[in-house]
Amino acid sequence: MQERILNSLIHGYLSFFDILRSYDINLAVVNHLSSNILGMVYKTKRQTYVIVLNGNINYETQCKVFLHELYHIENHMPTMGYCIGLDMQHTPLELEAENA
Repeated sequence: MQERILNSLIHGYLSFFDILRSYDINLAVVNHLSSNILGMVYKTKRQTYVIVLNGNINYETQCKVFLHELYHIENHMPTMGYCIGLDMQHTPLELEAENA
């Protein structure tokens, strides 16, 4: 399923905003993130999610990172109070989201 969504995003059949509207998620594309941070997700005080993407990476990578962060929203965020960390690429949560 994620592969079909990824292909639809890359080829322009689907946009980030189509997905964001259906989940009520906000998106921020930021150009001043460190090059080792591709993206992140957080929950605001108003209980809405924000996916942050690094604006300095190519569109295909942004699509992959977007789906990765969406996986966290669907599968990890509802059961976790919070998760803080910028160097988490080798944790079980990250590996699970990466291999989904």
